Amino acid sequence: QPDGLGVVLLNSNAETHFSFTNALGLVAEEDMQAMLAALAQYPRARFVVALHHHPVEYPQQAKAFSERIGTALINGSRFVRLLKPQAHRLVAMHGHRHIDWIGRCGPLRIVSAPSPVMEATHDEPTAFYIHRLGARVDGGLALMAPERIEIGPAAGA
Repeated sequence: QPDGLGVVLLNSNAETHFSFTNALGLVAEEDMQAMLAALAQYPRARFVVALHHHPVEYPQQAKAFSERIGTALINGSRFVRLLKPQAHRLVAMHGHRHIDWIGRCGPLRIVSAPSPVMEATHDEPTAFYIHRLGARVDGGLALMAPERIEIGPAAGA
């Protein structure tokens, strides 16, 4: 619908020939331009922009320097700059590091998906979130408070 909700799925894995660098995040320029064309085609619609890698580094101190190497998009600052004019009608969602974090880079809202299985233990609960979105009167996309679904410790732990 012209004023509906769309989902833009982006491949953020850099196409390389080395196993280490397959973890590097990069959205190809032609993919960014295709995304911008889709957003322009539906100027009253709201969009979830989904990608694997986080667009920017988390605004918190890393436990180890290795956590910062190659984890965010290499071209993340360009990605965020391109989305900035339309950020009021977008939310970016990603995984990769699976940090439990919801925040912003400028006006762009970013939702990081924690994983209920990565680094989970048998003796501690883990969780995931259900996110609800809504249409704002001003044409923007509302991101409601998430619902946390907690999963108890594994049986027999």
